[in-house]
Amino acid sequence: MLKYIPYLFAFIILSCHSPYEDEVLEWRAQRLAELQSPYGWPSVVALFHLKNSLAYFGRSDKNDFIIPKGPSSFGFLMKTDSGVVMNTYQSVYVQVNNEPVRQILMKSDRDAEGPTMASYKSLQWHIIERGSNYYLRVKDTLSEYRTNLTTISAYPINEDYRILAKAIDTDNPSDSISYTNILGLNIVRPIAALLEFTWNDEIYRLTALDNDSSSYFVMVHDRTSGISTYGGGRYLYPEKNSRSGVVVLDFNKLINPPCVFTPYATCPLPPKVNHLPFEIKAGEKNMHLY
Repeated sequence: MLKYIPYLFAFIILSCHSPYEDEVLEWRAQRLAELQSPYGWPSVVALFHLKNSLAYFGRSDKNDFIIPKGPSSFGFLMKTDSGVVMNTYQSVYVQVNNEPVRQILMKSDRDAEGPTMASYKSLQWHIIERGSNYYLRVKDTLSEYRTNLTTISAYPINEDYRILAKAIDTDNPSDSISYTNILGLNIVRPIAALLEFTWNDEIYRLTALDNDSSSYFVMVHDRTSGISTYGGGRYLYPEKNSRSGVVVLDFNKLINPPCVFTPYATCPLPPKVNHLPFEIKAGEKNMHLY
């Protein structure tokens, strides 16, 4: 028994984490669980641009949009002045809110209530808007991207990358920033704040957008981008602090954009002002699911 004591002490030492490390590990576990959920990003299996006023969709190659599985044709999508209307064939059991539908106006992801979700067996689809364009996004709970995701590659947790920043309001409340997404579409959004921080005795600023009432959305590109991390940058969602104006930039919580987990996402790319001239060896690394 005595001969195992050194190994027991070694195990105890190696398995001990600081409260901060435990917090990040729990956050990582929740992040993985969200991606592995039935309709997480790795379940996205198709994306189609509704260029014309009418588009048939289904498994047959006679359709405008070829769906990986399902009936030969579900029906058709029609662009109208009110949005996109879905019409399905009577023989196809498509559901919305667990009820069969034949014709319905599909609310897009820009709608305040969220998009209309249609489903057929393991498939689910909805309409997204990017610029003035409509797209059909299709998910499959049995997607190989989803079933193949068992872990997220990441740097070791390093508390040095947990940095305090000062949230600075822009000079003009109407100030906005322009950036592109992976489709090449230009996007213009209001600037929520400039997050100023110090790294190696140098002062830097990141332009933050509103994510919701309690958090910012920050796109970051650094010297690891395209090498050990995704070339299209990574995302950070720091919490707002309206009282003190101090924001925690925890780069250990830098995450991969959805484009790392599916080829059918429309990820925005970091604007030039958020390209940092140093390496951030923290957060998620690049992965190759497809």
